[in-house]
Amino acid sequence: MREYYIRKEGDEEASGPYNLDQITSLIEAGKLDKGAYVYDIDKEEWIPIEENGELMDVLFPQKTKLTLQTEPEETEEEKASDKKSKQSELGNGKAGISVQTMLAQAEGREGDDLSGKSPVEKRAQSAFLGLRFTTLFVLGSAVTMAFLEWDLVKTANAIQMVRSPYILFGIADVLLGIVLLLQVTEIYPLVRFRAAIGLGTLSILFFTSGDPMLALANVVLSVSIYFCTATLNTRKVIPFCVTGVLGLAGYMALVILPIFK
Repeated sequence: MREYYIRKEGDEEASGPYNLDQITSLIEAGKLDKGAYVYDIDKEEWIPIEENGELMDVLFPQKTKLTLQTEPEETEEEKASDKKSKQSELGNGKAGISVQTMLAQAEGREGDDLSGKSPVEKRAQSAFLGLRFTTLFVLGSAVTMAFLEWDLVKTANAIQMVRSPYILFGIADVLLGIVLLLQVTEIYPLVRFRAAIGLGTLSILFFTSGDPMLALANVVLSVSIYFCTATLNTRKVIPFCVTGVLGLAGYMALVILPIFK
């Protein structure tokens, strides 16, 4: 489930992360209102809760009142006509309003997916999935970069290691991975920058070194990292999670496994 960072007016530091249930509890307890600020992962900026339409739909739903209307008494002819009309509708496969639909309308969720999840919850689920796989890919890349210079790493010669581009990329990946483990999504722009730089630099290094398959694995992994942090659509996130796993598997098969043979 997606988590949010909250900052009230006048606060110097943000609090959180909170999930939707925790934020709802704070609002019900009077400790939070719609004027508080929430970090918008899409815009990458702080905005008031009341300006986030999807979040407002969940936290402050506009309830639709259900009213019963009295109808004039029907004549026998009108009753017979209504009965025939209902039978015709049933014959054509038309169903009446369901209880789930009626409850959704009562809660002001007429435009939502009636499967039970609001758009905000779906986006939170996608963000959670993307964060977890991005963390895996970044840390996996860090391990691979270390094994690319395994002989140099074993010497523990810091001066020589910092001269290796693979070690430098590995250090950057370790730092990014640690921050991602803390669920700090504000560094997504840095992660995408790392993916873009790695896509160009590492692919060229691998290709010129005579490792085209390793260059291909790097391209797949870098593209997957980039788009796992750039979309909140589950249908788009899942394919890049899968391709990222394949790219990471290629790294392991071409770099790590041969060392232990």
